[in-house]
Amino acid sequence: SGEFYVPLPAPGQEPVLRTVKAKALYLTANVAGFDFSEEDIDYYAEYIRAVSGKSKAPADTSRMDEINKLEKALGICEATEVNALVIDIKNDDGVVTWNSDTEIVNQVGSDSSAPFENYEKLMNYLAEKDIYPIARIVAFKDPYFAEIMSEHAIRLKAGGVYRDHSGKMWVNPFDEYVWKYLLAISKEAALRGFAEIQYDYVRFPDGAKTYNLITEFPGRNDRDKDEGIEAFLKYAKTELEPYRVRMSADVFGIITHSWDDKPEDIGQTWRKIANQVDYICPMIYPSHYGTGLYGFAVPDQHPYEVVRFALLEAIERNAAQKKPGIIRPWVQGFNASWVKGHINYDAETISAQLAAVMELGIDEYIVWNASNHYEPMTFFYHDRADRNIRQDGEDILSRTPQAALDKYLDAEKNRRYSLLYLLTPITERQEDYDAFAAEAEKNPSVLRSYKITGIDKNEDGSYSASVEAVHSNAAGSGIKKEALYKIILENEVYKVIRPESDGNAE
Repeated sequence: SGEFYVPLPAPGQEPVLRTVKAKALYLTANVAGFDFSEEDIDYYAEYIRAVSGKSKAPADTSRMDEINKLEKALGICEATEVNALVIDIKNDDGVVTWNSDTEIVNQVGSDSSAPFENYEKLMNYLAEKDIYPIARIVAFKDPYFAEIMSEHAIRLKAGGVYRDHSGKMWVNPFDEYVWKYLLAISKEAALRGFAEIQYDYVRFPDGAKTYNLITEFPGRNDRDKDEGIEAFLKYAKTELEPYRVRMSADVFGIITHSWDDKPEDIGQTWRKIANQVDYICPMIYPSHYGTGLYGFAVPDQHPYEVVRFALLEAIERNAAQKKPGIIRPWVQGFNASWVKGHINYDAETISAQLAAVMELGIDEYIVWNASNHYEPMTFFYHDRADRNIRQDGEDILSRTPQAALDKYLDAEKNRRYSLLYLLTPITERQEDYDAFAAEAEKNPSVLRSYKITGIDKNEDGSYSASVEAVHSNAAGSGIKKEALYKIILENEVYKVIRPESDGNAE
């Protein structure tokens, strides 16, 4: 209502809620706003078919200099598997990229530059060609709104507003006025033809250790940051429901690796976001990982391996939830020249990431290149993907039943509750991790040592394993006992069911 009012879809004209396995390119609003010619798009598509060998015809390069970046992106959509575009509707500067009919946007003037001026022509073309349109809406990194309406910015306890290491102001992610502003922009994007709303920067600023003690967030009410992000996404999901659009959220790549928003403290915990969205999109750019992660001195030099390891973690986290969002990763389509030892991300290097994605059964991705330059040969990679990478008897994580049990018992021994949570079937534990960990912490019995003495496959496809274990109770005395564990496949991941009487000391 009021300044945030956006009409509902007209009766009888409600869009159909679409489910698309999106293979997407990112476009800035400036490029998406270019004029385009279907003749030029068709020419570039034919060029792609020629250089890829699909058409068996010689490649015509005579008009290549006449084709703009938008036409090339649309030509890639026509000639390859790419079937979706992610387009800035609210960008990193807080600019709403088209002329808005929404009162709040007009009040603050965030649409004054409106680089996506040609949107109706492009949206009609995307609909005609069945190209899936995704609206990228940068959420809480919004220096424009924060400058204009500083009462909704992150505050300094000493007075004034917080600025990040780049000197940019952020809006307060706990502020429900900001939520309403974001949803007004999102709803208008839905009305104008976007099938999905994708929230980027749906987080707090990084570098939390440097600002936690000096900032305050009105409306926080003693909540953790990840609770605030979770609450925003719940609100957005409810508000967008009448508009019949999908919803996605981008997360840092490291969120597949960390737990409970630690140590980042930026408001991103995998399960709390995945459970609120249709798609969760980890930005697994190898250049963004620190030295030593996944065992690589320079992760940027190992695109295939980094993407594979990160997605294995993402799959394991998703497999522990009842109905999480589908994993749709962002992959690196740019050179990270600031990284010492960086490599060239050309068609071969980028497609190595796509091969890693497909090998794990994930058939969606988005390629990020801020300059919107995409090499079409990137998308002819299928002969590089090893469809038999998963061996007989292994789960999607390449674990055998024995390996899963060994990992479970080691986690129990070392009281790694997050790993126990991931390795326990959903129906065998509390859904809430905090409750699960609290109960595990109360158990007076401690596993001191174990030995897997045998493992057999059952008729129903599950496995039974004999384990010789030594537990100690609160008094410190040890009890040795043989126990029978069960291993099942749940969501393509092996999970462990502990025996009702597992040898714990009483």
